[in-house]
Amino acid sequence: MGMRLAWTLFALTLIGCSPLHPQSVTVSPKEITIRQAAGGPLGTGRVVSIVAVGEPVEWTAAVSGDGDAAWVYLSAVSGKTPGSVYVGLVNWRAEVQKPGRYSASVKISARGVSEIVKVEWTVVDSAPGPKFTYLAVPAGCETPAGYPDAALCNPLDQSAIGRFVSPVPGATYVDPNFGAKIKVLTGTGIHHTYSTPNPLSANNTYLMTFPADGTFDILAAATGKAVARKVDGNQNYFWDASDDDSYYTLEGAAIFKYGVKRKKRSKVVDYGKAPYKFSGITRGGTGDTSKDNWISFFAENGSQVCALDISSVKTYCADYSKASGPPFGKIDYSLISKGTDKTSGKRYVVLIAAGAAPGFYSVNAQSGKLDFEFRGPEDMERAGNHDGVCDPGERCMYPSHADTLEDSAGIQYLVYNSQTEVPCEVSVATYQMNRGPKLMEPAVLGGGRTKVMTLWKCPFPNSPGPDEHVACAKKAPYCVISTVPPLRAAKDAPLRFAHTTEILIFRENALEVRRLAQTRSVPLREEGGESYWSQSHGSISNDASLIVFDSNFGEVNGHRVNVLETGVAKQ
Repeated sequence: MGMRLAWTLFALTLIGCSPLHPQSVTVSPKEITIRQAAGGPLGTGRVVSIVAVGEPVEWTAAVSGDGDAAWVYLSAVSGKTPGSVYVGLVNWRAEVQKPGRYSASVKISARGVSEIVKVEWTVVDSAPGPKFTYLAVPAGCETPAGYPDAALCNPLDQSAIGRFVSPVPGATYVDPNFGAKIKVLTGTGIHHTYSTPNPLSANNTYLMTFPADGTFDILAAATGKAVARKVDGNQNYFWDASDDDSYYTLEGAAIFKYGVKRKKRSKVVDYGKAPYKFSGITRGGTGDTSKDNWISFFAENGSQVCALDISSVKTYCADYSKASGPPFGKIDYSLISKGTDKTSGKRYVVLIAAGAAPGFYSVNAQSGKLDFEFRGPEDMERAGNHDGVCDPGERCMYPSHADTLEDSAGIQYLVYNSQTEVPCEVSVATYQMNRGPKLMEPAVLGGGRTKVMTLWKCPFPNSPGPDEHVACAKKAPYCVISTVPPLRAAKDAPLRFAHTTEILIFRENALEVRRLAQTRSVPLREEGGESYWSQSHGSISNDASLIVFDSNFGEVNGHRVNVLETGVAKQ
């Protein structure tokens, strides 16, 4: 009897009642694949969960593999269950790693039990850089370390405007650094509204201007002479995509059409009436029409984002409060693609709010509504769970200054300048919208992001740092980038750094970059709130032949509107 009891106790011990028996530990996932383009952005790892049955146990993690596997980064090497460890890449090693395939293992051990997580890292060749072109050989410029172009330039005589002491309306000059021909159209105290909407009418006949008193004037784009003063307008105006004589404004909940020569005002649609009953609509003071006269807008009182086909006066909307991901909060602006994407067959609308990932929608002609596509993904280089989905509290895609581009093949892109950690820089980039949630992954890995060029590298100039604006042509595959130096006092020496106070255009999806001119505009503390208008806000004509930009030419409140010839043949 005593012997039988002893064997029973021994069997129970073997089942798991003794600390001598290893406790079950589970890790997930057991395989991690990291893919990256040479030079960055940094490839994304995964969070590995570590779970034990029963009481918490201590665990350790160790790395082995190709060479010393020093490229593997672990967020922790020990802990207690339940726990997790992020398995990723060591930044500085990843930035210089040559193309190839690399393998490693992460051994996670707890109370005598070990689990292996296999790590496979593939580095592919990066996309070739663009061809840099100029209207004239760059003068006064040098190539800093790490840049492929002569990125650092100085005004040849160190004055704000080079050859001109004070440009007057009608004056024309050639940019001494890059050779673009520039005409000064207005006197001081005149601006155009923003990079988008385009201030030039459909065929470059008229130019909408915004005097400092808050009114709107229409000028002849070729001469700068007034055509009509104090016209109906606001910062939600936009020109018709094809008709030179027509522009539109959003007023309250309605959209109105105006004729410049005809001086005729007509209501296009009133969303204050049923079935919409919006109290007001807006576009956020930015964005433009598509090449075929569609616009996007939003109505915050109904949480609606909409697209309007102006030609047929058909409207397509969606309730953005029902979109997945964090709440949008205060909407900043909306954009519409320049056309229908040739690959997906979709016309896209992008809704952008500060502090939240943008929402992507597409027009559904059959349902008469907008379909929700996805929320702009998690920024995988930042702290987060690295699952690619924008969860509350995570840093996600945020295109603060952006526009849409259509290339010659009819593919639709979102364009904005974004910062990456590897390499540490701000670069011009395009994001192919038909790639869906993968639009931030490098195009060479099957995603949608293509780096066009490096604007500036870390460390960035003083705070507040440099800024930039983006605008893309409606009917040509070109975008303009205009850069802004940090705010300073008029007595301070100019802060020179790569691509500062510069206007450049790029063609297609990073095929060519053409550096055109220095804006010679500097936001000055003495200007107060008017220093905003010292940001050049470069805007590009429908055919990409002209760029409109503001400049104070280094003078306090010396803002003037200027037109630059790009050298692109008129379409």
